[in-house]
Amino acid sequence: MRNLISQKDKCRLVIVGAGMAGSKLAQDLCHAYGNIYQIILIGEESNVGYNRIMLSSLLANDISHADMPLVDTQKMQKDGVEIISNDPVASLNLEAKSLNLSSGERIAYDQLVLATGSRASVLPIKGMSASNVMGFRTLDDVEVMTQLEGSHSICVIGGGLLGLEAAVGLVKRGHKVVVFHRSNWLLNRQLDEESAGLLLNRLEQMGVEFRLEESPRECLQAADGRVSHIVCENGELLAVSLVVMAAGITPEITLAKQAGLDINRAIVVDQHMQTSHPDVYALGECCEFDQQTFGLVAPIWTQINVLMKVLVGEESAFAIEPTPTKLKVSGVNLFSVGRIQPSKEDSCIFFKDVSANHYRKLVVNDGLLVGVILYGNVADGSWYFQLIQNKTNVSDMLDLLVFGEAYCCSQVA
Repeated sequence: MRNLISQKDKCRLVIVGAGMAGSKLAQDLCHAYGNIYQIILIGEESNVGYNRIMLSSLLANDISHADMPLVDTQKMQKDGVEIISNDPVASLNLEAKSLNLSSGERIAYDQLVLATGSRASVLPIKGMSASNVMGFRTLDDVEVMTQLEGSHSICVIGGGLLGLEAAVGLVKRGHKVVVFHRSNWLLNRQLDEESAGLLLNRLEQMGVEFRLEESPRECLQAADGRVSHIVCENGELLAVSLVVMAAGITPEITLAKQAGLDINRAIVVDQHMQTSHPDVYALGECCEFDQQTFGLVAPIWTQINVLMKVLVGEESAFAIEPTPTKLKVSGVNLFSVGRIQPSKEDSCIFFKDVSANHYRKLVVNDGLLVGVILYGNVADGSWYFQLIQNKTNVSDMLDLLVFGEAYCCSQVA
């Protein structure tokens, strides 16, 4: 058991997971309430507290490793946060309020926060267990990709945000990339078919190849156990050096499930981020609230703010709000938020300028803006988002709304 004599009068808070959610919680809690909390942050990776959403920019050589830290771990340690890296939690005993690390060390807690994040989902395709099949989730993943010398043929499975960002980054490094995507257009959760077509054309111009409405049928392995070829649905063989799995994420719930916490797709929490057990909380990609899970930063930052107040006895409650989506690819500008596939009760306003590669779609319901897609010119994204958040009645500006804030405001003036 750790000897924390100097901190004996403080509440011992253990955070399992040193990714973005866990490390930011540790930093913010230490800054605001370090006088009452002894914080222990535990991570399975050797790298702690880096900005995971910048991995695509790092892969594309748009930034360097110096730009990756999310928190100042040295300052955190100086301020009293104990950071344990490269030593994942092996088991959790809720009744004893303790956990065991893979190294065998046992740690007690007064309060526990699970911020275990997620793993790359693996599709049930034969041969996906090979050593050159990987996700795109960690600094170590990017390190593997950046160490590829020369030009390689690479298969990316998944045409969502992560898959497209990985594909562009690899193309920028001189590789030949083919993206498989089961849906009939890219970013089908964020874009409609029209805007996705513009995105497809742009990415093809950048050198990415696509096979839409298709998943690999099989991965053929060579004698060394590595994938050598992808078998397409029509039987065609594609030679590959690497397969990047980017077909969504699966919440990491192993510890919580073994400990007996309530689990659905992820760790079930209430509006206070509390699990089914007293003094045990969860946040980030590993938690589920109101049957929804969370993969974007904005709601997770809100969860952190809520949990910090709850931990010190203040009133606060988490609620689900619309969250904008942006693609982190240099030279590609898109913005999406809210309901992008209209219902029968909705009306849509469109604007398209083919020469400027500019597209807008606004979804309106009963005088309220409820969904927005912008491609090309995204300057009005934050204004549209504010209209949605504030539930502003836009009935009087419907004829002008698609032209943006400056035009609407000038006409009103």
